Order: sequence, then structure tokens, then C-alpha cells
Amino acid sequence: MTTLLAPDACRTMADLREQIDAIDADLIGLLVTRSRYIDRAVDLKKIEGLPARTTDRVAEVLDKVSTTASEQGLDPELARTLWAELIEWSIQREIRELGE
Repeated sequence: MTTLLAPDACRTMADLREQIDAIDADLIGLLVTRSRYIDRAVDLKKIEGLPARTTDRVAEVLDKVSTTASEQGLDPELARTLWAELIEWSIQREIRELGE
């Protein structure tokens, strides 16, 4: 993870944008790591005979994300919306790989 200036240490919009760009790069790196776990999930689902979409697990992840966001001061609805999109993308990827 990038070492960032505190928001109030940014003296110009250029400084602020540089920090936001660094955060975005870190987020992309985390999403790449997450997608590797999704790749492994495909392998394990094939072995275990599990479907791409597991409704209970989707609900569990969304609830955890919402709670974690709230605890850390992020709008839980924003987190839930972002993760719902991320999860759906992952499921569609799994469906293609699993041949469902």
C-alpha cells in the first residue's frame, strides 16, 4: 500500500489528485488479488460440484461489507452497491468458466 499524505496536508488540487490516483492504483491491485481468488474458486467449485451463484454466500458477503463499511465510516449503501456489482461480475466470470 502506498504511503499517503493526510487529506489536510494536501495544499493544492494537484496534491490531492496525486493521492487519489495512488489510492486508485492500490484499489486496482487489491481487485487483481481478489480476482485471483475468484479464479481459484472456479477450480474448487468444479471439484466440489458447486454452482457459480450461491445466493446465501452473496447475501453473507454483502452483509459483511455493509457492516464493515459502516464501522469504518463509509456509506454502507455505497459499499453494498459496489460489491454487488463486483460479485455479479465474478459470478458471470465463473459461469463462463464452469460452462453453466
